[in-house]
Amino acid sequence: MIVQTVMPLELYKIMREQGYYEGNEKYIWDSFIGPYKWMMGEMKKRIPHYDGETYPVWVWQRTVNRNEECLLAPGRRGVILILDIPDEDILWSCFTKWHSILNDFPVTLSEEEWNLFIEKDFKDKEETWSRIFDFELLKTIDPDWYKFEPEWIQGVTPRIEMKHVKKVKRFIAK
Repeated sequence: MIVQTVMPLELYKIMREQGYYEGNEKYIWDSFIGPYKWMMGEMKKRIPHYDGETYPVWVWQRTVNRNEECLLAPGRRGVILILDIPDEDILWSCFTKWHSILNDFPVTLSEEEWNLFIEKDFKDKEETWSRIFDFELLKTIDPDWYKFEPEWIQGVTPRIEMKHVKKVKRFIAK
C-alpha cells in the first residue's frame, strides 16, 4: 500500500544509516505514553508478527502537502517519505477520534453518550476506544456531533525500512 510519513531530516539520515526507522519513546510527550501503549496493544492484536514493544510510526493514505502548517516546527528541515508498505503491516484509525484517547476521554457516538460519561466520571471510557478503528460505525454518527472525514484516516506501522521508500521530498516547515 502506498502511504506517506513526515519526519525531520536528521531522523531520515539516521534511518538511511541503519536501514530502518522505528518509533521511539523519547519523541513522545509524557502524557501520551499511556495512549501510545494502548495503541501498541491494539497493534499486537491486529498486525501479524508485531512484537508489542516497538513504538509506532505514523503514516497517511492522503497526500501530504509540504506547504501544510504543523508538519514540523517552523523552519525545521524535513522529509515526506512516500512508502510502499504491505497493508497487513498497517493499523488504520480515525485521526480525529484518536485525539479523544490522547486526551483520556471516551470515543462517543452522540452528545447523550458524552453526557452519560460525564455523569459517571468517565468510568469505562477505554471500552469505547476501539471505535477509532470502525469507520463504518463512525460514518453513522450525527454530523452535528462528529463528521467523519475519510481523508483523515491515519495508520500506524511498527517499522519502516529503506526498501519501503519509493520517493523522498525535502521541505522546510512553515
